[in-house]
Order: sequence, then structure tokens, then C-alpha cells
Amino acid sequence: MKKFLMTLSISTVAAFGLTACSSGDENAESDKKEEKTEQTEEQASESKAEGPVAVVNGEEIPREDFNTRMERMKEQYSQMGMDMEGKEDQLKKSIVDQMIGSELLIQSAEDAGIEVTDEELQKKYEEFTKRFENDEQLQKALKDNGTTEEEVKQQLKMQIKVDEYIADNTEIEVSEKELKQQYEAMKKQKEDVKSFEEMKPLLKQQLQSQKEQQAVGKLVKELREEADVEVKI
Repeated sequence: MKKFLMTLSISTVAAFGLTACSSGDENAESDKKEEKTEQTEEQASESKAEGPVAVVNGEEIPREDFNTRMERMKEQYSQMGMDMEGKEDQLKKSIVDQMIGSELLIQSAEDAGIEVTDEELQKKYEEFTKRFENDEQLQKALKDNGTTEEEVKQQLKMQIKVDEYIADNTEIEVSEKELKQQYEAMKKQKEDVKSFEEMKPLLKQQLQSQKEQQAVGKLVKELREEADVEVKI
């Protein structure tokens, strides 16, 4: 069964400052093509490499999963018109770190003995199916991703455990003072901003999300410091 690999809510683009670049003169373009050819050859070699990309407390992270995620990220950047030249190593490190963090959270959630009821799982699965217009769309998505309803349910079950583990081991509070500071900062940037009370729910959601990202990052860092992690890429 495939493991659920939770992607931390941290943007790789923001973290590493990957920006789109326009092409230069003909010589520069030629140099870029040569570099891209070298990168393509290197990527092909890596895709053929065997063995895990990392081992976390004796648990291997499959290279196949890494390659899949790497290709998806590069495809996303390409669609956004972003130039990956010179950013490959940063992206690799980011993805491996995310996968290690996911594995650490999964292991910790399992060790904590967190239980998931049938009702909780069913509710989560129904939320998942609402992303699709009908069952035909759902089945197509499952087929395209090479998975099944049962595997999805198992992944969602693990997600519930990880979410509960994170909630139990982090404290997220948004104060009224922080909300007002955020509101004042917004007013300086925009005109015709709605009243504080009207904007409060959105501001709270934004600050909550930011703090959750920071808290999860800190939690993963602490778990990694105590773990036996070996990176093999």
C-alpha cells in the first residue's frame, strides 16, 4: 500500500526564490540549450539510479516516489513559465526534505497510537469525493493516478492521524492585537479596505495558516534532530 506523504504547506517557490527568466541573446540561448542538454542527461541518469533517496529510522523513502514528485514539480514550474536553470539541486533538496518530514510525521503519528473512527474516515472520504463532479470523474482520477478507493481511504486515514498528531503537539493562537496589526498593514497597502470586523475572519484564517506552517516546520525540525536520517541523493 502506498504511504500518504503529506506535503508541508511551505512554497518551494517562496522558500528558494525561484523566478521566471527571459531568454537573452543567441549565444546565451545556445549556452542554455547546452546546459539543459547536460541537465537532461543527468536527470535521465538519476531516474535510472536505484535504491532509496533517504532512510528515516530504518524506513526507506523510495526513489520512484521522489522521481514522481520531482517531475510534477518541474511540470508545475514549466506551466508557470519559470526557469529551472541552476535551481535543480535546490529543488531536489527541498523535495527530499519534505519527504523526510512527511515520513517523520507519519512515524510519530503511528507511535502515538492515534485511532481513527469509521465515522471520521467516512467524513474525510466524502470531502475528498466532493472534488469531483461525479463518480465517473472520480474513477478516472483514481485510474490515472494508479490507485484505488481503498488506497485513498488508507491515505486519508493516515492524514487524519498526522493532522491530529500535529494538533496535539503544536499550539496555534491568533491574538486580537495580531489581527489589528495585520489589518493596519493591509490598509497601508490597499485603498477601500472593508471594516476590521468584516475582514477579521479572513485575517484570522491567513494568520492561522502562517502560524501552522511555522509550527509544523518547527515540529519537523525537532523530530529530525532526534531521528536517524540518512540522505542518499
